Amino acid sequence: MIIQSDFDGTIIINNLSVLIREKYACSDWQKIDSDYLHGHLTVEQSNKLQFALIKEPKERLQAFVRQHIELRPGFVEFIRYCQESAIPFAIVSSGLDFYIEPVLVEIGMPDLELHCGQTTFSHDGIDVSYYDPEGNIVNHGFKKKYLTWLKERGTNIIYLGDGLSDLEAARQADHVFATGHLLDLLDIHSIERNAFSDFYDLQRQIRLL
Repeated sequence: MIIQSDFDGTIIINNLSVLIREKYACSDWQKIDSDYLHGHLTVEQSNKLQFALIKEPKERLQAFVRQHIELRPGFVEFIRYCQESAIPFAIVSSGLDFYIEPVLVEIGMPDLELHCGQTTFSHDGIDVSYYDPEGNIVNHGFKKKYLTWLKERGTNIIYLGDGLSDLEAARQADHVFATGHLLDLLDIHSIERNAFSDFYDLQRQIRLL
């Protein structure tokens, strides 16, 4: 099996992407976010538009991120369990490299497999790009594309997520462990799932698979 995990709201309890936008983006970000939540934009398009509104230097944003890490309990122990059990663990997030990578460094896990939005900083804002495993630009379905790719590396895919951006990929997974809003979305679409509260709970459940 291979575990594919979201980042914001899943590995960490809070959502650093939202915190950064609330703190540093102009008010237009909320209209863009609403367009995403109502299905008018993909999460990839939405993040590209919203983060273009932020003109702060990377170092300032990363300092802010380090002050707001709320790691879901049991994550470090869960990764050790995966390593000891030879279970590959890949973070596939529509979040962005500039804030996810410092978090992984802070928790002592800089080498975890990570696939996420790539950023470049300029005076005109943050430019966001998503690429599929072959290096092609992706404007929709980033997480689903990586799930398909990961399936070629292993057998069953266990999917971990918490929100709307996880729904499409979760539909294609063999087992789904959900928290937050994703629980309701999966129930609405009659997709089988297990709930988890922290990574201690998740480890107990995965041992039973």
